[in-house]
Amino acid sequence: MKKIRLGIHAFLLATCLLLFTAGSSFGGEFNWRKYEGTTLRVLAGKSGFTPIIKKHVTQFEELTGITVNAEYYPTAPMRKKLVMELGAKNKDLDMFPGMMKTTYQYDQAGWLEPLDKYINNPELTHPDYDFADFVPRTNPVIDGRLIGITNSCNPQLLMYRKDLFEQYGIKVPTNWAELEAAAETLKAKLPKGQFAWIVRMNKENTAPFATFLYTNGGSWLDADGKPAFNRPEAVEALEFYGKMAREYGPPGASGLGWKEVVGAMAQGKAAMTVEVSIFANLMLENPKRSRVAGKLGYALVPPGKTGKYETMIGLNTYHISAFSQKKEAAWFLLHYLTMKQQLLPFKMVGLPSTRMSINQHPKVKAKDKLPQLSKLQVEALHNGRIGFEIPIARFTEARPILQRVIYTGYEGGDVQKAADVAAKEIERLIE
Repeated sequence: MKKIRLGIHAFLLATCLLLFTAGSSFGGEFNWRKYEGTTLRVLAGKSGFTPIIKKHVTQFEELTGITVNAEYYPTAPMRKKLVMELGAKNKDLDMFPGMMKTTYQYDQAGWLEPLDKYINNPELTHPDYDFADFVPRTNPVIDGRLIGITNSCNPQLLMYRKDLFEQYGIKVPTNWAELEAAAETLKAKLPKGQFAWIVRMNKENTAPFATFLYTNGGSWLDADGKPAFNRPEAVEALEFYGKMAREYGPPGASGLGWKEVVGAMAQGKAAMTVEVSIFANLMLENPKRSRVAGKLGYALVPPGKTGKYETMIGLNTYHISAFSQKKEAAWFLLHYLTMKQQLLPFKMVGLPSTRMSINQHPKVKAKDKLPQLSKLQVEALHNGRIGFEIPIARFTEARPILQRVIYTGYEGGDVQKAADVAAKEIERLIE
């Protein structure tokens, strides 16, 4: 089984950052119009960030003379479309986005074009690209091959009502015991209809659970690629995650996904959660969308018995199709969209960056209304665990198996037995 390694990928590129204006050459002798007249077909995500992407695509077309036919889809429909098109070896698709959990599946299927030869070619990569500026451990490398470029990240953090913590004399928890003690106090103090804790428990529950798994010394797989989530430290994490949701969360938590969790926090119905931190800027700290804006605190997720803060980090990437007949032109677009100038606007509206320089950019610091949150995001980026899905190609089939085990913890059932059964199912998937 192929394993992904997120580490230093040695590329020595220039570090000069030049300001961009539409139609400029970015300085130097780089020929942006090398593939003028080419038409690319690209799939892209549809979200609140789409207007920024569309603007950059228009600028790219003006700069290069390359036409980009971009199609924008919500995440779930786009993944289904990608599997269909890539599975059919569609030569019409050139570039598309992905996440760390999809890279195993896509790479094993032979759908991803390695990018090393493009990034190391000065005729194809602008001297100002500065690949070394990306936090090295976020580079998606499988079997020594760079198979994408990461454009953003989304660390998980503990989000809590700092006003309630102050009111009831609760300290920010630094371990599981303190986290449960805080939940006990809040449960006793909060009025009916408000809850101490809320967390995902539906099919998306592997995301927040992963942080609890990692910080208790557990993992999905061991060093030999065998299931390890049925070992004592993992079972302990499963039981604790389930207990917190059962004892301190709202009833009927089995259907809770990120929308319900974030919504409950924004409405003031829940006092604590573990979620991806982008929701802070997009919703929780927006007075127009949240009743608790300005009342929230943020911290690294309290660890289990390891005592090590190791939060989960989701990564967003761009890939080039292995079946594209215009790979070099597609690389022009990919590396243009991930240059510093293009990634800065995303950070300005709250999307954590994988480029070190952007997180320290003067414009970012001047506008930042949540410096403590930003500091934690950077710390998590350097010290957290990349990815939350079990790292196998058939993760989509593994996810519901793991979901059931996590839900067993919520029901207070025999977690060890459920984990043992699930481990055998996962082994069959791997084999």
